[in-house]
Amino acid sequence: MFGHPNKPGKVMICFVNRYLEGMDDVKYKIKYDGHEKSGVTTAQNYCIELSPSSFNPILTFVWSRQAKAWKKLDDVIAEPGHKKLVRKMLKTFKVPAKTEPLPDAPPTKPRPNQPAPAPAPAPSPAGDQGIKPDQGKNENGQPQARPERAVPGEITVAQLRKIFPKNKGGKPADAHLQAIADELNTDLARYKLDTPIRRAHFFGQVKQEAGPLLSGAPESFNYKASVLLAKFGYYKRHHDEAKTDGRTENSKVVLTTEQQRVIANKVYGPKGNTDLGNDKTQPNDGWNFRGRGMKQTTGRDNYQKFKEKHKELWGEDVDFIAHPDKVSEMPYAIRSAVVFWVYKHCWQAADAGMNDAAIDAVTHIVNSGELAAYNKHPTTDSPVLNRRKFAKLAYAAFS
Repeated sequence: MFGHPNKPGKVMICFVNRYLEGMDDVKYKIKYDGHEKSGVTTAQNYCIELSPSSFNPILTFVWSRQAKAWKKLDDVIAEPGHKKLVRKMLKTFKVPAKTEPLPDAPPTKPRPNQPAPAPAPAPSPAGDQGIKPDQGKNENGQPQARPERAVPGEITVAQLRKIFPKNKGGKPADAHLQAIADELNTDLARYKLDTPIRRAHFFGQVKQEAGPLLSGAPESFNYKASVLLAKFGYYKRHHDEAKTDGRTENSKVVLTTEQQRVIANKVYGPKGNTDLGNDKTQPNDGWNFRGRGMKQTTGRDNYQKFKEKHKELWGEDVDFIAHPDKVSEMPYAIRSAVVFWVYKHCWQAADAGMNDAAIDAVTHIVNSGELAAYNKHPTTDSPVLNRRKFAKLAYAAFS
């Protein structure tokens, strides 16, 4: 519960499993302040938001299939002026099954002449069963095991094609997808792409950054004046220059390279963005170190960090400062995304699960400004929503 000491705030009731992933098919009923909410959860919609008008207890019930009756959970009781987290553990499990009809006639396959070979020995109960337990604790200090399972199979072109299908602009070539898969499959564990959820978050973010063609091409600055005003802080502070530098609203004429260079040096130069480390004495740093690669690495500092971490991960010394265009080329285009993913600890945020909160946590690392803008003014065309959609699409491909 969050709110003023004398006024209740919003309440969120979520049904999750031990790994904080959303549970589906939970039938619930919630009563508060004379209101009642009921429904059935899904893997995508497992949280119910309430706006109580008083501090009266909130009554929560779940349907027990075994008892064929409603089971009342502990009441949620507010503590005015304090945030509060209430956790209730349920002993429940779900076993999906169906009954197959009996065949009309017995099988006609003849009996074998030789007995079947003995089956391979099963794992010993005393062993780890192929699982490495990582014992942790939840917010109440209770043990909570998160098993670390063996690395799943390699990334395949078929999986990537589900994430990057044909669209209006065409589709990435199979050879391009194969090159990406081959590069990542060399050491999935080291690149922190060793679970379906990590891979889904990674490619969900990459699709938003690199586009549906999975290209690491340099960032284009062929923008309309209105887009410059909406997209870049520099032009929000210099409205008149947006009209001079950008395309007119109805114009289809592509800005020249020199015109795009002017825009890049303004928005990414020291006057436009001081966080990128572009040199004040180098007027073309904004253009030279514009976004490239499948993470759209931007700025002199980030190109330098890529240079250092690239040597650390792959043992190859490539001078991306002297040759920035290499970041657009394979294998460096995908490696730039891996470096960001590993050293910015995106994979740790991804481990929270496949839900909007976890996807937004990764987005906060990748593009915090984008997420802040959405939280302030939610819109249906926000890139934040694209990242959520793409990550879930990728998860379906890898799971």
